[in-house]
Amino acid sequence: MVEVNRKHVEKLSVTVEQKIKGDFTYWKKWVWNKDEPLAMVLANYPVTGSVMKDSLTGILIRNAIVDRGTFGGVVIANLFNSQVKWPCNKRLDKASAPDGIEELIAVTKDVDKVILATGSLSTKYEVATVRLADYIDQCKAEKQQKKLFWLLNDGGKKVHPLALRDAPWEFGPVTTIDEDTTKPEKLPVKPELKVVADDKKMRVVKNE
Repeated sequence: MVEVNRKHVEKLSVTVEQKIKGDFTYWKKWVWNKDEPLAMVLANYPVTGSVMKDSLTGILIRNAIVDRGTFGGVVIANLFNSQVKWPCNKRLDKASAPDGIEELIAVTKDVDKVILATGSLSTKYEVATVRLADYIDQCKAEKQQKKLFWLLNDGGKKVHPLALRDAPWEFGPVTTIDEDTTKPEKLPVKPELKVVADDKKMRVVKNE
């Protein structure tokens, strides 16, 4: 057993793989303990090129998942399949692989928890809103919805990992695309009592 105060080398074998097709990147997966649960984080755009390349978003995601201490790996998937420097509906549409959602559903079935970390992109642009809604709807159809959680800040706002940096990750269950705009159900109006005259007798009735 290695003493804590003794100089030593720590070793860990990590498997890294990604799925690509032409200019599209579907996901990248890091596994450091295959016997532990696997998480998926859905961000916006992939890092393209060599499997060894990384981004600040990817680093923040891995650090956050490792800090949870309950997962043996993470799949970083993306709403879009190629990078978009200046987003607009037209560019986002071109960055969407025709089978991108199909691949997301396949990965979703293989993981234990999915964290939606798209931030404001999925509310600013119609193409992103529709694409995220399509993914969530298909998760419902495949009975995978209970795995889905929004990434939130400490104020309950949906955020991207870059917005949190080193702040703790918090989660909220996915029930709709945007709970903030969901109107609460209208409660039934309780009938009120009123007093009416009836042949010199007073009786109480309910308003219809």
